[in-house]
Amino acid sequence: MTMLTAVLTAVRSVPSAARLGAAVFPCLAALLLGGSALSGQAVTEAEPAESKLQPPPGMDSFDEKQLLTWVTFLASDALGGRLTGSPGQHAAAKYIADHFTKLGLEPLGDEQKSTDGKVTRSYLQRYPLKRTYLDMQATGIELAEPKQGFSRGFAVIPQKGGGAVEAAGEFVYAGLVRSRGIKAGVDLEDWTGKIPVLVLQEPSRRAVGVERQMMMGMMQLMGPALQRARSFARKGAKAVVLANLDDDAPVPNVLTYMSVGPGQDMMVRTGGFGGMGAMMLQLGGEAPLVFTSRKVSLALLGAIGLAKEAAGKPQEDEQVAKFARPKGTVRVSVKTDDNAFATNVVAVLRGSDPQLAKQAIVFSAHQDHVGTRLDGDVFNGADDNASGSTGLMAIAQAFVKSGVKPRRSIVFLSVSGEELGLWGSDHYANHPTWPIEDIVADINTDMIGRSGPESGPKEVTVTPSFKHRKFSTLVRDASRIGAKLGMSFQNGDKYYTRSDHYNFARKGVPVVFFCNGEHDDYHQVSDTADKIDVGKLARIAKIAYWTGFAAAQHDARPETLGRRADWSGAEQK
Repeated sequence: MTMLTAVLTAVRSVPSAARLGAAVFPCLAALLLGGSALSGQAVTEAEPAESKLQPPPGMDSFDEKQLLTWVTFLASDALGGRLTGSPGQHAAAKYIADHFTKLGLEPLGDEQKSTDGKVTRSYLQRYPLKRTYLDMQATGIELAEPKQGFSRGFAVIPQKGGGAVEAAGEFVYAGLVRSRGIKAGVDLEDWTGKIPVLVLQEPSRRAVGVERQMMMGMMQLMGPALQRARSFARKGAKAVVLANLDDDAPVPNVLTYMSVGPGQDMMVRTGGFGGMGAMMLQLGGEAPLVFTSRKVSLALLGAIGLAKEAAGKPQEDEQVAKFARPKGTVRVSVKTDDNAFATNVVAVLRGSDPQLAKQAIVFSAHQDHVGTRLDGDVFNGADDNASGSTGLMAIAQAFVKSGVKPRRSIVFLSVSGEELGLWGSDHYANHPTWPIEDIVADINTDMIGRSGPESGPKEVTVTPSFKHRKFSTLVRDASRIGAKLGMSFQNGDKYYTRSDHYNFARKGVPVVFFCNGEHDDYHQVSDTADKIDVGKLARIAKIAYWTGFAAAQHDARPETLGRRADWSGAEQK
């Protein structure tokens, strides 16, 4: 689920961040689950009676040990955080496509032509990206004395236009980012042949939500950091170092979306909203900004003679002469690849009814996450969204193992790019491999493996709720199915625009979105597979499966009811 809406509401009031008006801070995964149910028979009633809500075949196929195996692989360090367009994201797509192949599902991705002219389909659907990356043969930080070199542990906001920059000379302490420089006036120096080292003073680590932390990091980064770096560049500096002393702070998390680093490329979508990367490439100054991890920062500041206990504190009363000016080099080589791409995975189980089989229920979940932090730690994204992807794999398996082909067709859609702006689902909604007018529902699973402040082990957060104008028979029936499985629904309408269901809703398709809501590990490197509640994951996946199976059996398509009195769909009095 993307943080876009929540972050921008706060950020737009901040002048220093105003130019990030369209920035996307991806977030939680959301689950769209919906429907009503009967077993393998057609349902003709518009509103099925409680007594007829019998579970469909295939419900016994949700093996928790197998689910844990899937979620553990997708959230492993080996996939490097599954950044959209990265080798890790492509590996996740292959893993899911291989699963669909084993199940015998029909591929529904891009068309491809063989050498003999025969047209077939792949499981993969590509969309284009522009990739900005560092040439690591020509990028690094070096200290001459004590001699040290660093090829990892930093992130770069590239200079405008890219290319290669080599800054050689003295590393000079230039104060805190939020200050005007130390007393002797380093801002007034000629910075030719010098490399300014600014220290990031993180804001107070109050107990605030993730969106607020992101906003705080962006304000600090986009405001004084960029402004001061441009000032140094105008006075001759070829590169500016910003020393970070807390790898768990907001700025390193924000840099995941706004920078390029070793193993962390910057992706820009070329076929629609470009995302944060596109804006950062436009905002870059004349000199690259090099943000260093705590380990690298302490090495540089130690060589300068600034003790780590004092590094994050104002030094305005000190004289420049007190600090050493060790020599060294900062090299940054920025390159681009205009032929990069990301992949969705699409498969279909054709329906059995001669009339209804042309209509489809879509099950969706995003496979991507946000990559690695500037210190190299992986954002594993176990809950967001290895859990929802695992749910999608389990649902596909349940349909196949049920032995019953539903009347409507079932499309299984694993998308990428959710974390960078709902890219994959937007591409699919605008380039559907199943006619969009014949898609009758989207059931989306995203962040379904944890509990937290918004949902306990037997609760699930859902949108559109009965208080939403897009509340539908799909959600109404899903709530009844949830109750049958011992799960109660919580209002999740604040997430309505924040995951992949939204791109279907914009096309007029009824949707239902299930998620945990946010928790302490949301979009943190601590979102790891060992914290997954596989029992809750299985329960929500079963609600999704049952809901979709029932919707596929109904004579009527799901329809919008509008705002209602409660989850049952009762009229407001």
